[in-house]
Amino acid sequence: LMQLTRSNITHPLVKDIASGILYSVLIFVVMLTIPLIGLFAWVLLPLPLLFYRLKIGRHAGAVILAVSIAIVALLTGSLIVNGLYLGSLMLTGLFLGECIEKNLRIEKTMIYTGLGLAGLFAFSLFFAALVQSQGIDQLVTGYIARYQAVSNAFFEEFARQYPDLGMDRQVFEQTSILFMTVLPSVLVCTYLCLALLNILLIRRLLKRHSIVLKQFEHLNRWQADDKLVFVFIGLSLMMFAASGGIKILLVNCLIIVSAVYFFQGLAIASYFFDKKQVPFLIKSFFFVLIAIQPFFMMMVVGCGLFDTWINFRKIDTEVKRT
Repeated sequence: LMQLTRSNITHPLVKDIASGILYSVLIFVVMLTIPLIGLFAWVLLPLPLLFYRLKIGRHAGAVILAVSIAIVALLTGSLIVNGLYLGSLMLTGLFLGECIEKNLRIEKTMIYTGLGLAGLFAFSLFFAALVQSQGIDQLVTGYIARYQAVSNAFFEEFARQYPDLGMDRQVFEQTSILFMTVLPSVLVCTYLCLALLNILLIRRLLKRHSIVLKQFEHLNRWQADDKLVFVFIGLSLMMFAASGGIKILLVNCLIIVSAVYFFQGLAIASYFFDKKQVPFLIKSFFFVLIAIQPFFMMMVVGCGLFDTWINFRKIDTEVKRT
């Protein structure tokens, strides 16, 4: 891979850097200006940096990241919020590029990317606390208080505009508290899904250029380690016996482990779709249905979990670890 040094700053390299910046900023602008499309466009934010990181190297990728964040900060006037938000999503692409270049398997790629983002989040939290001269606990408490204030304002406005719906304030507040309780695991699962989607996208994109990522060639045969089921069962049992902060921690851990079985369930579905040669549109409709319907999502989790014992795909032990 080409590295960014004085001796090789050529027109193709400059063009690739400019293209990476343009695509990254364009996706972010679409997210801000077209909310409906922006709901889905954020998934693509890591892709330009991931592609150009693999194409022109780590240093050039860092330039794309830094310049993109600077442009977004100038456009929005918010370095802390929009800059860090864009940076975290784009860094997903940078971390994935590092893992792919080292030919790491899907498990290590997802884990290392997640740890990298967690480190970024911890640093950002510490930096924000330092800038605002507050403790981290005070900063987090402040964010929660602002979230509750925004939620209450939203409820009052919604109840005023749609009085016929008869929304229960107590139910709304309980839902809001529940969301804040599971927010850490929801963020982890969201970023894991983001990483997986970009792996699938870059795999397809590179395949068009006759480049095959062998470590990701048979993802529909992937299966979690059999011992993970004991972690799932143990967390489930301890959750009912625990209370307070311990219970919140266990619930979040259980959701993250469930996400692993969700990915395994998706692999099973993809395996049978490919085996039966199901048309692309039908497969797409099925996966969208899973994404928007919690019932189908739970079915996929259950399918992944019970695959530990049933082995739906009947894959030999030597093959299913590839």
